[in-house]
Amino acid sequence: MQPGRHGGKTMIEILPAPEYVAAFRISGTLRGEDYDALIPEIEAKLEHNEHIGVLADMTEFDHMTAGAVQRDLAYALSKLGEYHRFKRAAVIADKRWIETTTRLADKLFPQLEARVFHAGELEEAMRWVAGFRSD
Repeated sequence: MQPGRHGGKTMIEILPAPEYVAAFRISGTLRGEDYDALIPEIEAKLEHNEHIGVLADMTEFDHMTAGAVQRDLAYALSKLGEYHRFKRAAVIADKRWIETTTRLADKLFPQLEARVFHAGELEEAMRWVAGFRSD
């Protein structure tokens, strides 16, 4: 596990996962500089695996700054030609707007299966996101 910032700000924890799954717990407010921990973890998974899954436990996530939105969009745009490599995304959240965004991503990106899980469903979410390897 790798902690991010503490003190009521952002906490990013890299969760134990299969080598082809990038898994995070994000709490507090996500800032642009927090992507310095997230992006290298995803890139390392892509470097060693043709296809990956991503899991984000956002049950204690509050919101993201404009800088975080900008970094998120910039990274997403940089990966346009590689979207087929992202097979599944599991988001654990109880906030309606996160659920809505995840369901929208599932519809907008047909090559990616995205699914919402709720608090307490980390094991189920991990099994599902890693399951594309056995499909």
